[in-house]
Amino acid sequence: MTLQPGWSGRRAAITASIGFAALSLTGCAGKPIQSEAFIKSVPPEQAIVMPPPGGPAVVNIIERRFNNAISQDIHLATNASTPGQNMLKVQLFGTESAYSQADNSLGMSSITEGRISSEMRQSLPRVAMAKSQFYVQNAYGPFGYAFGRGRGSDLCLYAWQQIRTRDQGTPFANYGVIQIRLRTCEANATEAKLLSVMYNFTINASVDALGWNPYGANREFNSAVGTTGAPIYPRPASSEPMVQTLPQRQTTSYAPRVQVRRVQPVAQPVAAPVAPPQLEPRGPRVPSPFGNGYSSATGRSSDGYAATTTPNGATVPATQRVAVPSPSCSMATDGADVVCR
Repeated sequence: MTLQPGWSGRRAAITASIGFAALSLTGCAGKPIQSEAFIKSVPPEQAIVMPPPGGPAVVNIIERRFNNAISQDIHLATNASTPGQNMLKVQLFGTESAYSQADNSLGMSSITEGRISSEMRQSLPRVAMAKSQFYVQNAYGPFGYAFGRGRGSDLCLYAWQQIRTRDQGTPFANYGVIQIRLRTCEANATEAKLLSVMYNFTINASVDALGWNPYGANREFNSAVGTTGAPIYPRPASSEPMVQTLPQRQTTSYAPRVQVRRVQPVAQPVAAPVAPPQLEPRGPRVPSPFGNGYSSATGRSSDGYAATTTPNGATVPATQRVAVPSPSCSMATDGADVVCR
């Protein structure tokens, strides 16, 4: 076969075009499919914010990855009857996306009164929440909160905090933001117990990037430490004693219980007055020659007592005389005369 003039040049051009197309298709090919998804469930130990050791417990964590942030919904245990899930919602800004061609950046919004009210209505529908006017702060800075009454004896708390430095010296230093929201309801709880979650949580994550620091510069060291003339005593930070004093043990003695019955007093019949006994004289009755208050027939005075006449003729009432027993007498055998021994 004889090749026509110019065929070799055309053949070289076709080969070059096929090779360029192959290189173009190779450049458009992506990486192998990655098992990591944008939304996934992670174990409790990978929580960005860890609740206090005393609870509430972490039930589940839903993590979402963005080009510029990582968001976690940390579900907490609950015993409340108010509808909804107790949750710590955390957004950590300043990360780099693992997908170079993804476009799902998370927008960051500042804290305003209207935005917080809208968040509370979504998290706690039909629960009247009252915002606190007190200034409070935890180890990471100031935060705000609101309380409300849920169903039954539930007490509900909604708290918000934005951790962001304010002393940015350069555009590439001290950048990064952490947004925290807490929604919790608990039966028979107190304000101090619910607020303890905001006071005692721990941030358990950071971004490995030069200049990422949402906490700001470190505080200056206390110049009084290690110097003379500045004593430091082992006093607690609060008014509570460092060592709790146990109350003295009280012993309780139990005495036998005696049941006392009240008895109604019974009216006793009133006895009629008894007249004094009539004293009769032992000796023979002698009629009184006087009639002044004495009865000659009965030998009694006017007061009712028996009277006695003395040998000299005086009359003595029975109440004033002394009775002398008479001597023992017996009949003599030699006659009718009475002989007294």
